[in-house]
Amino acid sequence: MPWYAILLFVLGVLYLVAAFIEIPFFYEGNPKTRFMIQKMGKKNYKILLIVFGIVFIALALYFR
Repeated sequence: MPWYAILLFVLGVLYLVAAFIEIPFFYEGNPKTRFMIQKMGKKNYKILLIVFGIVFIALALYFR
């Protein structure tokens, strides 16, 4: 498995974990994230994290 597939897989899993367990870095630790949550809402931000996680895992499996 190439290194970029492993990186995409780990990143996808991290996004999915962050969507279900509110990791502070993904929610309050970053000013850009706070801005996105303020504009989108927390529910839509969680949906965005889930979509990113699924896409990154799918890409990792594709590049496998």
